[in-house]
Amino acid sequence: MNDRPPQRQAPAPGPAGLCSRCVHLQLVQSARGSTFYLCRLSFSDPRFARYPPLPVLSCAGFATREEESERTP
Repeated sequence: MNDRPPQRQAPAPGPAGLCSRCVHLQLVQSARGSTFYLCRLSFSDPRFARYPPLPVLSCAGFATREEESERTP
């Protein structure tokens, strides 16, 4: 028996390591509210997993999104 109240909104995606800051990331939302991290590099290069296990701590294809790299500290 589940005593927890049902969630009305899916929680925000958790830390995904490098993926959350990568230009190749595409967030995919399922009909049930789950969020998946799709690596678009997987379409052209078989070295990259379509949905990599998270968190990704190192990646040869990592490229920072422009809006993140343009920030000044």
